[in-house]
Amino acid sequence: MTKFQNKFLTKEQTIRSTTWAHHFVFLNCLLAIVTGFTYVYGAPQTESFISFVYLIVTWLGQISFLGFLSFLIFFFPLTFIGNFRTYRIISIAAAFLIHILLLVDAKLFISLKVHLTWSVFSLMIRDLNFNTGLNFNFMYIAIPVVIFLEFVFARLATREIYRKEERHNYFPSIVMALVTACFITSHCVYIWADASNYEKITNLRSVFPAHYPMTAKSFLTTHGWIDNISADVNGSSTSNIAYPLTEIKFEEKEQQKNVITIFINGLSYVDLNAENTPNLMKLKMDNLSFENHFLPYDNLYNNLFASWFGLPIQYEEVFTSHSVENVSSDVMQKEEYLMRGFISAINGHEGIKLSKMTGMNTNKLKNLSSDTVLLNDAFDFIEKNAVHRMAITLSLNSLINMNSEDAHKRHLKLLDSQVGKFIARIEDSEIADKTMIIISSSLGNRFIDQNLSFSKRKQRVPFIIINPEAESKGVSKTVLTSSFDINPTIAVEILGVTTPCVNYGIGDDVLTLTDRDYIPTTQGNTLLLISQDAVTIYKRNGKVVTITDKDTKPARANLENLIRAMRDFNRFKK
Repeated sequence: MTKFQNKFLTKEQTIRSTTWAHHFVFLNCLLAIVTGFTYVYGAPQTESFISFVYLIVTWLGQISFLGFLSFLIFFFPLTFIGNFRTYRIISIAAAFLIHILLLVDAKLFISLKVHLTWSVFSLMIRDLNFNTGLNFNFMYIAIPVVIFLEFVFARLATREIYRKEERHNYFPSIVMALVTACFITSHCVYIWADASNYEKITNLRSVFPAHYPMTAKSFLTTHGWIDNISADVNGSSTSNIAYPLTEIKFEEKEQQKNVITIFINGLSYVDLNAENTPNLMKLKMDNLSFENHFLPYDNLYNNLFASWFGLPIQYEEVFTSHSVENVSSDVMQKEEYLMRGFISAINGHEGIKLSKMTGMNTNKLKNLSSDTVLLNDAFDFIEKNAVHRMAITLSLNSLINMNSEDAHKRHLKLLDSQVGKFIARIEDSEIADKTMIIISSSLGNRFIDQNLSFSKRKQRVPFIIINPEAESKGVSKTVLTSSFDINPTIAVEILGVTTPCVNYGIGDDVLTLTDRDYIPTTQGNTLLLISQDAVTIYKRNGKVVTITDKDTKPARANLENLIRAMRDFNRFKK
């Protein structure tokens, strides 16, 4: 008899717990929907009415779905413990933790546009010790409020199951029908947007946590309407790369400019002085000069790729193997620009590699024996084609072949004279008033800090822009710039590209750039953030060090900077 009574009581307790859980989870879903409005606030700006509607229905549908999922996975199975009082205590604690996690995720999304994943969470507790660089002071208010609301919800749910009078409450049913319709509608709209490549909606894919909308391809593949083929016959594909992120739009400028880019490879900023480089010093003083321009890599070809595409080297293999063209080259072809490259002091095999890194066909690249011959041939070509719009790239490589520091200095003095004469000839020609000249380097002086794995002194190189516009004369800027900025600058200033730079590179137009905290780059498996006064190195083992001009010391990781850098690197990966 006792056994039967216990069994009956356990069953009664389970039924009571289940009924209570329905009311409790429903109230918590309403609270989660209110909290989830944070994601709507932090979402990218909707550019059409339908994208706004999609954002709203996804907010209601996805947050409610997560609440329903938590009921199925956690709250419902626990009802079988058979003790109503214990179940309520566990449920209140669990609901409290879920809401706190939702608040942390919302904060991460507002600040960094990322969601709380296991890797991010483990980084916060293991490597950062919660010193994330983000402000979580709002938790001092949020935690007591959430605790208070959970006890109120528990009390209301308990009162609901003990009501004696029977009444019909249609409110929960109406709400459930509404959010279910929103959930289904959001997925259907996304399938349509993906099928029609409607980016105003597909760009909102990652707004909400744990949101994985069905795509048109996955829907059709699931139903057997198309084959699941994502790679070409060689097994490699660009299907995992989205470049550019949106359609590139440009407006023709009133006066179409030419652009001449000169890379004096083997030259660092510290090499500039009145004795060895008087011409470059004069060009720097008379024109627009960026004093904190850094190369992201200690490799000529990697830096050329960064300059040409405005992208990190992680994309090099896919882009070069599939002959992906950068945005500037694509627009130049549409605008019928003459594109030519001149390289010196490099063998044929290396010339082919350079051709791949720049995306320029070998028939448009001319490999010459010396810098002197290169500069003469380049000017002859420019002079003969003065009536055409031109994009000329010069890669002077003789400095990198010097076998001693003294030889490097002697040749630099000669090269400075030759470059000065070349610029003077351009300025005296008929194209002077419609030509922008960019002078920089794709490789620093290899005789500087040879024992250091990364040297700011070596990686800091000149960056001079000779612009025919008067307001650009004699200006010196200290904002951080890098090779990643060259392609966006050409795209905006020369070609009139109006699409935001973030859609085709991780750099920016330096003529409008006002401030920047750091330049992200990599060295093997190590992440580096180059700032004005230091280099912060994030090693694979989780250790962080900061290198300054004075010393090297351990540092704490900054989650905000770290995640932003990783998002920049992975921006074009699907």
